[in-house]
Amino acid sequence: MSEEKMTEHDEIRELLSLAPAGALDAKEDQRVSAHLRTCPACAAELGSWQAIGAGLRRLPTPQAPAALVARTIARAQMRFAEESDRRSERKVLALVIVFSWVFVALSWPLAQLLGHGWLSLLGLGFEQGWKNFAVFTAFCWIAGAAAAILLAMRRDRERRLA
Repeated sequence: MSEEKMTEHDEIRELLSLAPAGALDAKEDQRVSAHLRTCPACAAELGSWQAIGAGLRRLPTPQAPAALVARTIARAQMRFAEESDRRSERKVLALVIVFSWVFVALSWPLAQLLGHGWLSLLGLGFEQGWKNFAVFTAFCWIAGAAAAILLAMRRDRERRLA
């Protein structure tokens, strides 16, 4: 046999174990069929693989114990619930952050308008207004951080209890 034929023959022999299971694609199946017409050794080997496959199909399929299945399902449901909780916690945290930004952006001009009238919106007294705005913003962010910490503490407490 030439080296090229040997390589083709070896490739077909590697595919023979997959043929009885129907695990070959159409091109591979055609290659194996064409080779089997000219190679009695591979045809005999395929017969052996078919006998092994038939014997395996006759074996009983092991079944997992019902308790194991129930525990596995319960664990999967618990993990899905935890992931759902994490997603909702991220949404709540994002909502707290957005609320904090919107609250600062909308309430400061409103407070200036109500406290000092229309002239405060024109920027008169900017130095004192800027300091007040910085303190107000810091307060809002501290309140947002406190809310996030409280949410995290609640989540940890609930996980310990579960």
